[in-house]
Amino acid sequence: MFCPRCKQAITEATLNCRLCGFKFGSGIQKKLDLYFILKNELENITSSGKQLQLQIQSLSAKIVAYQKEIYGEILALAFEPTKGPAEIEKPMPVQDATQPTQTPPPEVLPIQEVTLTPKPSEKPPGVSPQKSYRSSIGSEFRFGQKWLLIIGIITVIFGVAFFLKYSFERGWVGPAGRVSLAYLWGLAFLVTGHFLRKKQLHWFGLSIYGGGIAILYFATYAAFHIYHLLPQGFSFSIMALITILACAMAVVYEAQALAVVGIVGGFLTPILMSTGQDNYIFLFTYMTILNVGILGISFRKRWAVLQALGFVVTYLIYTLWHVDRYGPQKFWPAFLFVNISYIIYSLSPFAYYFLRKQAQQLSGFYILIPNSIFALSFNYLMVKEKYTIEWMSVVTVFYAILFLIFAYQLSRQGESSRNALVVMLLKSMLFLALTIPLLFSQHWITIFWALLSIFLFMGGQKLGEKNLLLCAIVLYFVALIKFLFYDLTFVFQYNMEITSLHMKRPYTYLIFERWFTMAIILAVPYWMRRITVREIKLSSTAFSSSSIVQIPAVTLGIFGILLFLLLTIETSAFFFKNLPQARFASISVIWAIFSIVLMVFGFQKNSDRMRKIALGLLFLTTFKVFLFDIRNIRTPYRILSFIVLGLILILISYLYNRAKGRLAHIEKEKQG
Repeated sequence: MFCPRCKQAITEATLNCRLCGFKFGSGIQKKLDLYFILKNELENITSSGKQLQLQIQSLSAKIVAYQKEIYGEILALAFEPTKGPAEIEKPMPVQDATQPTQTPPPEVLPIQEVTLTPKPSEKPPGVSPQKSYRSSIGSEFRFGQKWLLIIGIITVIFGVAFFLKYSFERGWVGPAGRVSLAYLWGLAFLVTGHFLRKKQLHWFGLSIYGGGIAILYFATYAAFHIYHLLPQGFSFSIMALITILACAMAVVYEAQALAVVGIVGGFLTPILMSTGQDNYIFLFTYMTILNVGILGISFRKRWAVLQALGFVVTYLIYTLWHVDRYGPQKFWPAFLFVNISYIIYSLSPFAYYFLRKQAQQLSGFYILIPNSIFALSFNYLMVKEKYTIEWMSVVTVFYAILFLIFAYQLSRQGESSRNALVVMLLKSMLFLALTIPLLFSQHWITIFWALLSIFLFMGGQKLGEKNLLLCAIVLYFVALIKFLFYDLTFVFQYNMEITSLHMKRPYTYLIFERWFTMAIILAVPYWMRRITVREIKLSSTAFSSSSIVQIPAVTLGIFGILLFLLLTIETSAFFFKNLPQARFASISVIWAIFSIVLMVFGFQKNSDRMRKIALGLLFLTTFKVFLFDIRNIRTPYRILSFIVLGLILILISYLYNRAKGRLAHIEKEKQG
């Protein structure tokens, strides 16, 4: 929290700013007093250990919210018009009037808070005069303080350029003198900006300082490119030092805009110093150093704009180079640069959180997705041209391991880094999922995706993170769709027509791999249900929402449908190859057995939903036996299907009679 006038930190509860004397008022002082009490309490709790992380997070959020409220009122005071003598002489309300205890010395002017009672006629209907006045004053000050200053600095830079041009045309000063004068202008701006900032003109001084940085860049460019006074290497080194100076002072001054000026100048340096030669090794090395500098700043400052700027310019310059200059002989330098840049801009948004124990709100993560897209695209194009596509798996596995290492480091910081940890885990799982199709093929992709989904689900359960659970479910459905619509038909050679479910190859074709894939596909929803049920029983807060509570029912339904479908397919395929006449009767028997098992579970679990599904399946089976089997299968198998179905129907009726009293009692308890 800073004083709106002098921009210095507020470190204690006072009536006035200790440096500039800006008056907060007694009301703000009381709130500041409470704020610092809460802050001290937070620090005491923090020092007590990890067992109080949840309390720390809650208290920290309250303090931040309270800080915003107080600072909003302080900023409002900064835009209040200064009261003139005529206003001070106006009478105050009786309840706010106070008698001074003593007369102050003549040389000290008393400072009083005056409350004015405006007349009703002075307020236009529906408009707050004070608010509109503050708005107009604020816009006026923004224009006068900021935009006029920026325009003025740009005008001075143009003036310096025109002076150099005019002096060259008139022959007043030689090239060395012109460049020296430009450097003197830049240094004068740096010194002036530094002292103005120390004189409590923070924004004004920083803007002047930034103008000095721009003039120094311009002077160096003129010395190299226009007047040819300095060699390329020396000019390049000067511009690099200017960039380092700008970024270092940006961190010291806590000025993001100054860092932006330095980074823009730094990335323009190789373009301005270019001689047309393809010195890509030097270019990549220099840009990597700049990006490492941005990463270093990210550990200290949460400047998402700086990260986004570096990311955009890095990939823009590299893309232009790749389109125009890349060839297979330049593979390794280009490959290393792309992957180092990817690591830097994957880590930069998290760098600020690696060194802090307190809970922080994540920001600046919008570059993660385009960063992955660009890096993988360039890697794919380069690897595919020089090697086989399987070598891309080396890149994806490396990324996955790297993000697992980052996730482990964040996990050691406890609850405060949970959000960043989840993002790192998701990125690692994403690259593992991408690696599988590169290394394996056909049904093995389905198996690994299904296993990865259950690991993601378990991670979401351990962390109490819904996003991980959602990603796990989505990944499983991707694996399931691939299994049903690709693997069964093109890998295991099933004919999936409804009236002719059979295999085009012998039944034993890939039988163990086929059954193993089916078992994994069935096991995933079963384990998801078990994990969710256990967490709901433990009353975990992460599983308290209605959408999460529905997971057991949904996964159980998926498990039951898949089991029914796979039993039907396998039964039909087996009998089609070994005993074709009994194929339809065997399907009817399997359906009837499945329904009786489902009915038994329905009675055991007191689930009317399971019992109703079992009844529906029984009616479907009965319909099939009487309308289809009776005409399409031979008499011995027709007898078998009728007898089995009849016995099962009788057994279910018996179960209903046995459970009638118990079910009625349960229904009565529900209604009561």
